[in-house]
Amino acid sequence: EILTMRQEIINHLKSLLSDSDDWTKERARDALKYLAQNDENRSVILSEIELKKIEQDLKQPIVGTEEQQKDVSQKQETDIILLQLVLEGLDDDELRLRIISSGIIESLLIIFMNRDLNSITRIYSETFFQITNNSSDEVDLLIYNMKPYSGLISLLEHTDDYIACDAIVSIFNIIQAGSSTTQDTEQHPHYQSIQACDGINKIFSLYQKNGSQFSKDRGAICIGYLFRAREITDLTMRQEIINHLKSLLSDSDDWTKENAKEALKYLAQNEANRSEILNGAELQKIANNLQKQLKGTEDEKKIIVKTQETDLLLLSSVLENRDDNEFRSDVSNAGIIDALLQIFTSRDLDEITRPYINAFIHFTHPSNFIICQLILEKQPFQSLLRLLKHKDDYIASDAVVSIDNIVYYTSLESEQSSQHPFFTNLVSVGGIEKIFSLFKVATNEFSKKISAICLGIVHRAQEIKDVDMRKE
Repeated sequence: EILTMRQEIINHLKSLLSDSDDWTKERARDALKYLAQNDENRSVILSEIELKKIEQDLKQPIVGTEEQQKDVSQKQETDIILLQLVLEGLDDDELRLRIISSGIIESLLIIFMNRDLNSITRIYSETFFQITNNSSDEVDLLIYNMKPYSGLISLLEHTDDYIACDAIVSIFNIIQAGSSTTQDTEQHPHYQSIQACDGINKIFSLYQKNGSQFSKDRGAICIGYLFRAREITDLTMRQEIINHLKSLLSDSDDWTKENAKEALKYLAQNEANRSEILNGAELQKIANNLQKQLKGTEDEKKIIVKTQETDLLLLSSVLENRDDNEFRSDVSNAGIIDALLQIFTSRDLDEITRPYINAFIHFTHPSNFIICQLILEKQPFQSLLRLLKHKDDYIASDAVVSIDNIVYYTSLESEQSSQHPFFTNLVSVGGIEKIFSLFKVATNEFSKKISAICLGIVHRAQEIKDVDMRKE
């Protein structure tokens, strides 16, 4: 009886999605959306039969008399509304895989490619976006295999800004799956297929168009991802995109900031892009900004910190995982490392945020003896050890990781059976005790692990004299 009730109520609510009364339609939509929060209800609302029916409906061309065309249109819209209300904000890969295998994605892409743009309403683009959003890389790569870019790129020219926004975010979600399943140093695997439909230029046109800020930002991020380890040969595009991505590092939205940083990191894998992102003059400017004293009114101090954090995000985006001695030497020669160590030594701990220590960590890894020597000349241990007392666990653990990187890379290039070359440097500033006390009080497992590794490395070929330390 309960099963009959479920089936009957769900079927009736579905039929109300095409009701002529807006209030009824809206409420039926909400009721189905609420029911779909339960797995059992959801599999009844979008059963295999329902998905197949939607796929068949979407395949129907809009032809015939005006009345017939209206009927087909309405049926398709109702189907899409049903899909969309179930998918919205839902984290369910299994359902997405069922939608993909039913053929619905192909049907939507055919509509995007062949139908007059003005007849495509937002519900279509929004639903496609919902399928690509909150989904695993596996789902988005299956969509990529259906050659989606041509259809999505045609939507970028839609007169409705919201539809263009849905399209660019769907494109980004698929591009991101391609990025995260391949090496950072490799060129992007989707570049050719986007280029084949003149996608790069179309995305750049969307970026240049006086449309929404949202589309502009996502367009720039997409281009940054697509040109991973590949030179942007169009100079105007290179300058505009890189400058825009740099400006997004101070955006108030965390998602935008993080993905702009990622895009710059990808672009910096190519030398021509890298020198556009960060050249000698820019490094000097960062060093000068970091040397500014944190003085003045609260607002003035906020501006100084924000500028410094943005500079350091930019520096981190280029340094991260970059094996490049010459660039690291340039960073050091500009005075950036001195300025950071000065901040770690003298600034109130509460005013030191993660971007400061993050940039330092990226400087210490990947590394080698030459770079570590450069750092050691600046006597970094005392400044870094001070951060072990930071309230933010992440900052304390980043500081110990920085110390560990320095001692690890130097240990690789000295005789294994000899005492660690930096052991006495650490001892002279009480480093052994301070790292051990972090090991004892650390609440996060990572800090504990790194502290132990670090102490193991610096005690190379010699006895750990403190019995408790040795045992623990």
